[in-house]
Amino acid sequence: MASTIALDGNVLLNALTRCSPGPWQDDLQWVELPLGKVLQEPYATRTHLYFPVTAVVSLLYVLSDGNMAELAVIGNEGVVGMSMFMGDGTTPSCAMVQCAGTAIRLNAALLKEEFVRRGQVAFLLLRYTQALIAQMSQTAVCNRHHSIDQHLCRWILLMLDRHAGNEIVMTQEMIAAMLGVRRASVNTAATQLQKDGLITYSRGKITVIDRKAMEARVCECYAVVKNEYDRLIPALDDAAVEHSPWSMRNDQQRLEFLRSFKILDTPSEKVYDDITREASESLAVPIAMLSFMDEERDWFKSCIGFVASESPAQTSFCDVFFRLNENTVVVENTLEDRRFSAHPFVRGMPFIRFYAAVRLMADGHTLGTLCVYDFKPRRFDRTQVRTLESLAREAVDALLERVE
Repeated sequence: MASTIALDGNVLLNALTRCSPGPWQDDLQWVELPLGKVLQEPYATRTHLYFPVTAVVSLLYVLSDGNMAELAVIGNEGVVGMSMFMGDGTTPSCAMVQCAGTAIRLNAALLKEEFVRRGQVAFLLLRYTQALIAQMSQTAVCNRHHSIDQHLCRWILLMLDRHAGNEIVMTQEMIAAMLGVRRASVNTAATQLQKDGLITYSRGKITVIDRKAMEARVCECYAVVKNEYDRLIPALDDAAVEHSPWSMRNDQQRLEFLRSFKILDTPSEKVYDDITREASESLAVPIAMLSFMDEERDWFKSCIGFVASESPAQTSFCDVFFRLNENTVVVENTLEDRRFSAHPFVRGMPFIRFYAAVRLMADGHTLGTLCVYDFKPRRFDRTQVRTLESLAREAVDALLERVE
C-alpha cells in the first residue's frame, strides 16, 4: 500500500503522487533489484514501471551479434518504462540493473490512466522524458567525439550521481559492454585514472578518491547531462506543488464528488460536533476543527475553540494535504517548519505553534480534514496520533452515510 512506502525515495514518483493522489498508489510495491536483472526485453510490452530508489538501471541496445551499448542510466530521479506512454508501448532497447538496490514497482496501465486523465501527470512524465532524451543524445555525441578515458569518467560520475557513496561494483567486461568498447581499452583507461590518483580499482570495485579531479578531466558531456537533471528536479517539485488553476484543490472531479454529499454550508450536526469535542478533550488541545475544502475556502462543519465558520484557501493550514502523500501531518513547532513558519496565524494572532491533522478521503479524493491546534509547541505520541486518525475515520463514515 502507498501509505507504507517512502515515496520521497524517488523524485519523479514523489511529484506524481503529490499532483495526482488516488487509488492507483495502492498498487505501489517495494521490490529488490539484483545486479544484472533484466527489467524489460526489446520489443516486449511493458506491463510494469520501475521507479528506482537505491538501484541504478541502464537502458541498453543489444546488437544481433550480442554486443551492446548503453543509451542512458536511470536512478532515483526517474522511471524505467517510459515507452508505455508512447506509440505501441514497446522499444528496441532493454533495461538491465547495473547497481543492485531497491525500486518501487507499479502496474503500468494504472499510471497510463492518470497520464490520459490528468494533464499535470502527462506534463511531469514528458518533462522527465526531455531530460532522458538529452542524456541519450549526449551519450551519442560523447561516443563519437571523445576519448575512452573521458567516456569512463562520464560513466562513473553519472553512476555516482544516482548511487549513494563513492563506490561502484562493476567488472571491466561489463563496463566495456556499457560503453561499447573493448575490455582492453577500459583496462587501459582505468589503469591511467588509478595511476593519476582519481580512482582505485580492485576485484570489480571502483572507488573514486578525487571526484573534483575527475570532474575536471571528464568531457563536457557530463556537465550537459548533469545540468539537464539539475534543472529537472526543481521543475518536478514546482510542477507538483504550484498553486495554479489546475491544482488539486481546484480539480473538478474532486469538487463534484465533494458537492455530491450536499454537506457544504449545512447546519451543525451532533455526529460531527461529537467528533471535534472528543478530539479536543481526549487530546487536550484548545482548538479542534472538522473542515471540508472547496476551491475557495476551508468550510468548518464543526469547530471547537475558534469563532469562525470558514477560512480562505490562501490562509489554509490544511492546504498542505494537496501537496503531500501523507494522510496524517503532525507539526510539533510551526516556527521550525518552513511550510508554516511564515503563516500569518503563526507570526501573528492567534500565534499557532502546534498543528496536527488527518486527511478525510473517499474514492481517492481529498475532501477535508480533522485537525487540532495549540498555542504552544508540543508532541503527540503514537496513541494520540491513532486517536486522531480513528476520529477522522468516524467523520468519513458519517459522510458516506449521507448518500446511502
